[in-house]
Amino acid sequence: MENFMANPRLPEFDQNSPLRPARFGHIVLKTGRFQDMAHWYKTVLHAEPLFEIPVGTFLTFDDEHHRLLIIQDPNVTPREATAEGVAHWAYLYNSLTELMTTYARLRDVGIAPTYCVNHGFQFSLYYHDPDKNEVELGCDNFGSRDELNEWFTNGQFAKNFYGYNFDPEFAYKLHVEGAADRTVFDETYKGEAPDLSAVLGDEA
Repeated sequence: MENFMANPRLPEFDQNSPLRPARFGHIVLKTGRFQDMAHWYKTVLHAEPLFEIPVGTFLTFDDEHHRLLIIQDPNVTPREATAEGVAHWAYLYNSLTELMTTYARLRDVGIAPTYCVNHGFQFSLYYHDPDKNEVELGCDNFGSRDELNEWFTNGQFAKNFYGYNFDPEFAYKLHVEGAADRTVFDETYKGEAPDLSAVLGDEA
């Protein structure tokens, strides 16, 4: 298989290529604890219901009619942590300020991230909903394609595509004290490099 890690960069899509989807639409979640799940997503995403009944809600946070459908299903069983399938999905904010504001809002009502990772190109807070689904809230570390592609060429991503875990309170404190976004990103992109051998196998 071709080694795309050697020189990662954002792809350029040819306008004459086959049609691709215009956007990602929505996610549907089945749950045995509908009220808890609906409350959590309304709180975390600041989402509003388009339509709601006692066993289901269509939630949106933008101009799409629904981004998330949560349905009560009495026959669901808990998913094992080691099961195949979706690991997490992500919601992105326009800036570090928006992300840190959301972090503080959720922290103050008792919703904290399970862990946080500065991936180098993206700044990510990982939460778990009442059903233990993992949900990422994040923002990009660069403001343009050129900046991102330039960062990819420095070789750091090829060596460590995971990034570094960081303390969200440390990042928040830097931000509210007036540190530039780049300073926050740089100060949280350091530490002990993770062991990726289990993921890379023979490529490590």
